[in-house]
Amino acid sequence: MKHQCPLCLSVADTFFRDTKHHFLLCPKCQGIFRDLNQFLSPTDEKKRYLTHRSDMEDKGYYNFVLPIIDQVKLHISKGGQGLDFGCGHFPVLSNYLEREGYQMSVFDPIFYKDDSAMNSQYEFIVCCEVMEHFFQPSQEFQALFKSLRPQGKLICKTHLFEKEMSFDTWYYKNDPSHVFIYQAETVHWIKNNYLLKDVKINDRVIIFTK
Repeated sequence: MKHQCPLCLSVADTFFRDTKHHFLLCPKCQGIFRDLNQFLSPTDEKKRYLTHRSDMEDKGYYNFVLPIIDQVKLHISKGGQGLDFGCGHFPVLSNYLEREGYQMSVFDPIFYKDDSAMNSQYEFIVCCEVMEHFFQPSQEFQALFKSLRPQGKLICKTHLFEKEMSFDTWYYKNDPSHVFIYQAETVHWIKNNYLLKDVKINDRVIIFTK
């Protein structure tokens, strides 16, 4: 059965299927997305996110978000205005960035759904392990880039799939809240489709420049 890609709206066919998962591969943007019949209910999705770490004193979590903090410090002067998009039930990353001297707002569709935050424009937006949860990435990226000032940076962290990997044994697909998986080709499709000036992939960190 064919499905429509939620990023570029092309028709996609099955890429991987087992007893727990059904993923499709878009031939245009190379996005890999979960069959929407396998999406978690809003209640189950919230329960899963509540299990995520959210402790400012957790050294392991600090190291987890440090690649994003380093990119913000590299590209954005202190005092810059930023948005932590998909901040979760406790906005640890934005708190770390405030400690570094940045002015932060937060938005999360479940825990901090303040639409006014998305009606402003920012020098940078950070999304730490968020973009793989996008149900409608075409709409969500459009909103993100609309909220960026010219020359602004969207700094994301996710795990890209690479063709030499075995999707069958890849841990990242096993999280039921991971509904859209990106490849390098998908990242460049986003850059070209939204007429962005640049994109750079630095291991698991992706830096889009408007």
